[in-house]
Amino acid sequence: QFVSDPCASNPCHHGNCSTSGDGYLCLCSEGYEGRNCERSFHSLPVSEQTELTSPRQNRAISSTLEPDVVLPRSRATVTLPTWQPKEGQKVVDLKWDETEITPDVACGNASSNTSAGGRLVSFEVPQNTSIKIRQDATASLILLWKVTTTGFKQCSLIDGRSITLLQALGGLVLSEEMLALGNNYFIGFLNDSVTKCIVALRLTVIVKVSTCMPVGSHSGNLPCSGKGRCITKPDEATFFCDCEDEYHGSLCEEFDACQSQPCQNNATCIDVAQKHDRNIFTCSCLPGYTGELCQSEVDHCIQQPCQNGGTCSSSVSGFSCQCPEGFLGTSCEDKIDPCASSPCQNNGTCYADRLAFSCSCSPGFTGPTCAQLIDFCALNPCAHGICRSVGTSYRCLCVPGLY
Repeated sequence: QFVSDPCASNPCHHGNCSTSGDGYLCLCSEGYEGRNCERSFHSLPVSEQTELTSPRQNRAISSTLEPDVVLPRSRATVTLPTWQPKEGQKVVDLKWDETEITPDVACGNASSNTSAGGRLVSFEVPQNTSIKIRQDATASLILLWKVTTTGFKQCSLIDGRSITLLQALGGLVLSEEMLALGNNYFIGFLNDSVTKCIVALRLTVIVKVSTCMPVGSHSGNLPCSGKGRCITKPDEATFFCDCEDEYHGSLCEEFDACQSQPCQNNATCIDVAQKHDRNIFTCSCLPGYTGELCQSEVDHCIQQPCQNGGTCSSSVSGFSCQCPEGFLGTSCEDKIDPCASSPCQNNGTCYADRLAFSCSCSPGFTGPTCAQLIDFCALNPCAHGICRSVGTSYRCLCVPGLY
């Protein structure tokens, strides 16, 4: 709410009047100067022109034909409209000590006719967001105009329009209504406490679409679900969510229960969708491991797989059985039968004795496996003749005259 409007009386004779926290400033038309743009410097004597050189403000690039800015010599009683943020209002701070500032030779210093001391600043904001331009020990904003692309490049206020800034605690607010998607160009003047002079400012505000809030969200919703920062980069087309370590999703809406790597023994952690409610996950264990976190080896012997008194040993890969004498197989399921291979030949009969066997041979055969024919002539049964084995017996070919 204005207490008084210093521009109401049209004090600028040949120029435009603009209010500021310190009174009013006259934006003089080409060829005029003075506190109220009341003097044509072409008609002044040389000595008077010289005396008035100091109060004149910024005509850094004469080719652009921009008017002079004249600073007030006295303080006027004026207050800017108070910023009254609406419910759910989004605002970002432009802090001079945290903003990258490039020396701007093109625009120069507003308090002199030199090209030194200008500031070139680029600032990115999400859509539907106001900017609080902080007033600090480094600098404070005095005036601001929104200009065309051409005016910005040429550092000219021609075709520009004065912006009414809103008073807020700790700074001035550039309302979101003044900002369109894309590049917004401004020219302003700062009161630089370091150089003790008025410094020209060229400010580019880049407004980008924000993907940090769900479509149709309530104004009270927090960007990035309150679990991340809404950021952008020069090479990005939008503002997006940079989530805290334990959250993921385009809006940081999902708690990542696997972020802490709770599953052991190289198991795979599977995050269960639960929003922000609970720490829910499952572990997919590698073969040989079990437990909620795959922390234990599987006991393959719990089902007692070894038979016939075998001793079971468990490992990650499975179980093994130490079989007692007389048994074999993976589970000691097979009894050892020494006669299973039919070791007794020539119709001999096999008899098992634990791990050994014995053969009862058929007539005419002998040996451990009945593999040898009995030599019935070995004992020389023929007293006076020649012995011949015949089948399971023998015959004597007697000497003539004997039998």
